[in-house]
Amino acid sequence: MKHIYFANYDFGGSFDLILNGIKIRRNRRDGVISGADYLNPFISKKGIQYVTLIVKPLNPRNKITPQQAKDYFIDIIYTENGEPAPVNKVNRCSFPEIDHPVDSLVHTWTFDAVVSYKLEGLENSQDLTKEDPAKLLNEILAYYKNVHEIINLGNSAEYLRLYKKSREREMVSMYYDVAKQNEYLHSFVQSVNHSKGEMQPLTGYKLFIHPNGKLAGLITDDGSTPLYARDKEGNLKSYGLELHRVKKSDKLEVY
Repeated sequence: MKHIYFANYDFGGSFDLILNGIKIRRNRRDGVISGADYLNPFISKKGIQYVTLIVKPLNPRNKITPQQAKDYFIDIIYTENGEPAPVNKVNRCSFPEIDHPVDSLVHTWTFDAVVSYKLEGLENSQDLTKEDPAKLLNEILAYYKNVHEIINLGNSAEYLRLYKKSREREMVSMYYDVAKQNEYLHSFVQSVNHSKGEMQPLTGYKLFIHPNGKLAGLITDDGSTPLYARDKEGNLKSYGLELHRVKKSDKLEVY
């Protein structure tokens, strides 16, 4: 069986969802957020996986009450062979009970993933926290500017070349057949073509290094990517870009 794992959640506030040291979801916006996030692209091999959830009130003057703490949980589920049903529950990640209001909630849970692939993760990547932050920011910004220009020119071939390993990891982990792979890659070609001349200036960003210390990128204050296009109707198309540095290499690469 080919298991596709998801993190299912439905709550609001300021929160960070982390899998195996990689922050896969962050929210700094008001309102309830409902998600069913794919986990397979962040699972490099079968075995124990680590899920961390950090929750804080959007208003730092507020606190999380014992009753509210019960509303924050994630269900780890999976489906088989790409089918939408049945849904199989693996683990409910709920916080331990608290007996007084707190400023934040932080906890880590585990689940045993059954996958048939083995991917190169970040085991051979350098620890970016040991580098000079200002220098690293400048290097990452230069990479973002290059990708920004590539998309703004509509150069889909170069975009796919830069993201080759990233797309391959996703296609393998999601068990795409040849037809699905072609459809998946074509969707990125169309996206880049449609974003030609529509990319917005890179502003309001800051350096973000993932908790594992090996993956970094730029984020805005609300936790989103500064790399995006806006068409004439005001529709947005965002582009993720996470970078790592392989050991014994001086160059950043797309992960």
